[in-house]
Formats: sequence, C-alpha cells, structure tokens
Amino acid sequence: MKTNSSTNTTKSKSSVSEVGHAKNIANLNLLNTNIAALGAVYNPSNPKLALANLQAVYAEAYAKQESVNKLLAPYSLAVDEREAVFKPLSSELTKLRKAYKTTQGVTSADLENFMTAFRKLKGVKKTPTKKTNNPDEEQIRHSTSQMSYDQRTNNMDALISILENTPNYAPNEPEYQIATYLAKKENMLQKTQAVANTFIPLNSARDARNKTVYKNEDNLVDLANNAKDYIATILVAKSVQYKAIAKIKFKKQYNE
Repeated sequence: MKTNSSTNTTKSKSSVSEVGHAKNIANLNLLNTNIAALGAVYNPSNPKLALANLQAVYAEAYAKQESVNKLLAPYSLAVDEREAVFKPLSSELTKLRKAYKTTQGVTSADLENFMTAFRKLKGVKKTPTKKTNNPDEEQIRHSTSQMSYDQRTNNMDALISILENTPNYAPNEPEYQIATYLAKKENMLQKTQAVANTFIPLNSARDARNKTVYKNEDNLVDLANNAKDYIATILVAKSVQYKAIAKIKFKKQYNE
C-alpha cells in the first residue's frame, strides 16, 4: 500500500489525518499476506472471510484511498493560496486607514463608516481546527469557513464603496489606490471559489473511502478483525505465526 506521497508537498494537517486510514488498508494487505502463508489451514466457513474476498476488499479500499490522496493535494494548495491572500489584509488595512484618514475633507462620520468596514474585515474568527473524519461534519465546517471568507469579501466590497464615494480620495501610492483594492477583491473571490471547487470532490472521495473501510456492513476493519478472530481458533496462541498476526491492528477512524 502506498502512503500519501501526493500530499507530502503540502504538509497540511489534512494529510496527517489520512495516515490512519492508509495504515488500516496497508495492514489488511499484510494480514492477507500472512493468511496466504497459512495455506489450506485457513479455511473459514464464512465466505466473506475467504482470502479472495479479503484481497478484493483491500483492492477496493486501496483504490479509494488513492483517489483521496490525489484530490487532497489540489485542495490543500487552494486553501494555502487563499490564506496567502487573506492573511496580509490586517496589516494592509491598518496602513490604508492612515491613508484614508489623511485625505482632505474626510469627516469623523466618514472615518467611522470606514472603521466599521475595517473592523469587520479584520475581526473574523478562525475556523475550529478540531480533526474530524466524518464527511458530514467536514461539509458543515467547510460551509462555515466558506461563509466567513465570503463575508470578508463582501466587507471588502463595502470598504471599496466607501473609498469610491470619498471625493478627495486619490492617493499617489499604488498600494492605496482603489484599483489595487478592486484587484484584491477579485483575487479574494477567485481563491475562495477555488477552495470550494476542490473541496467537493475531495469530500465525496473521503466518504466513499470511509464507507469501504468503516461504514459498510462488510467494511474492511470489521472483516479484518473477524478474520483475526477466526485465525485465533486455528492457531496456537504461542505460535510465531499467531503472534505475528495478532500484532496487526485495525482501528475505527470514523465516528458517525
């Protein structure tokens, strides 16, 4: 079983969370190898525990994990690129406030309107980072995060409108000009949409993987543990073969 080579370049927290799933799948391959070495001794009455079926389950799970791996990298990249756009805004807006404040004719009421949009743009709380393997929870978390970024972009629109409607606001420095902030807003929109576009297929792939490994009636973890239970009935507990198989662990990584 390959590990998450496609996610290593991003070094994201999401890539770390995929390790447990890959380990379960790799361990089934290891269990199957040990079962094959047992030969005719391994002969369960339950056809679902037959080596051929376990190998088929492994192949399906492996393919679905590979699909997750391939989709994780572009999603992580999109998230990183969005963060790169939004993160500098706080310091940039602080300097913009000073440029606006020094504009001829700006009143205290104008400045207060500016500060209202300014505070909204800077005051967004971070999305909770608690790990989850539940695609439904991940969808809710993504929607909440997406909404917060959409709100910031909307607040940027309000800030730009204030600049546009301030008669004497015409700074010579490009970094404070309205055109610069219009470009920033467009970039914010694009980066936020890119996260949404890459999240949807990734979350679907995770759900498909989780069904095979954890959720289906004949899921990988349950079948593997049942196969281990059967092996305990045909091997001596102190034997080298049994001890090797007993060390192969399968854990539930998904909680509904």
